[in-house]
Formats: sequence, structure tokens, C-alpha cells
Amino acid sequence: MNFCPQCGRALERHVVGGEPRQHWYCRACNAPRHDFPMVVVTCFVASGQRLLWMRRALPPKAGYWAIPGGFLESGETLAEGAARELREETGVVLPAERMQLYMTGTITFINQVYVAFRATVDSEVTLAGSETLECAFFSREECPWGQVAYPEVNDSIEQAYRDLATGEFAIWHSEMTERGYQRRAVAQESGSVRGA
Repeated sequence: MNFCPQCGRALERHVVGGEPRQHWYCRACNAPRHDFPMVVVTCFVASGQRLLWMRRALPPKAGYWAIPGGFLESGETLAEGAARELREETGVVLPAERMQLYMTGTITFINQVYVAFRATVDSEVTLAGSETLECAFFSREECPWGQVAYPEVNDSIEQAYRDLATGEFAIWHSEMTERGYQRRAVAQESGSVRGA
């Protein structure tokens, strides 16, 4: 953020009590201006041991495969956003109540917070949306690992395949920074998604 979204004046780092803060300040408006992280919501949808993937039609990474997801919109709950992205990109319609919290984390170097859910389906019928070239369910062995849009998160996807194989699903928390990647389980649950 370089300029105030209200008045257009150049912003400066906000200093409170002599300490610089991680947000901006507009002297003309006499108000702080925050550059908040974007919230990304995704859903790992399983059919047996296979996960649902979509091949992106839009940049960035057009033509590459990803787990369905996108940015949370104003007025949505996290689960509603994940269900909407799933429907828009793959044609799979699941109510927000079917979404089971699965992974959370921060990606500091691109200023994002992500929340991933999981769900199961009985059918592998999909319908690619306008942002999607095609959709497919892949087992771990079938997955096009060399054509994954964001290989930096492959470790999380590998974890999802491991959890599917064992039937033991933790709730995971990850922190991705320029210095490294850490993931840890914060809760454990056995069995399948409620209501599935």
C-alpha cells in the first residue's frame, strides 16, 4: 500500500509509542490504513482414495492443476467460501455444513492466510466452470505432480493423501515463511466426515 484509499495521500509507516507498526498511516485522514492478508479457502474432496483436482484456466498458473479454492468474499463464512469455490470451479455442490475443518495456516511471503476443509462424495461427476479447463479425481499415484500449480504446498497435499490412506484425520496448522515451512497437528479425529 503506497497511497491512502480514502484521500490518495502518500502513506507512511505508523509509529505508536515510538515503535513502528506493521501497518500504514495517513496523516491527512489521521487514520491507520491496514494492508490485511488475503484469506484463501480450499476444499480437499475425496472419493475413496482419490482427491478432486482442477486444471486452472486463468492466470496465474493457467494450465496447471490445483486443489479447488480461491479468495474468501465479503459476507461469507469460511465454509461458505470453500463451498462456493468448489461449486464454481468443479460443479460439485456441497452445503457448507458438510465442510470439515482440515488445515489452517499463514503464507507470510505472499500475505495470505488459508483455511482448508475436507469432504467426501459418492460420485466423481464434475462440471468444469469458467475458471477451469477440466476436473479430475486422482489417487496419489495418478496425480500429475509435475504439473501442479503450486508445488510449494505439495507437502500439505501429500498429507491429505496419507490421511485418506489411514482414515485418521488431524487438523493441521502450517506456517510458511521465506525461512521455511512447518506443519503440526493441532487436533486428531478418526473416521470420515460427519454427514458424509
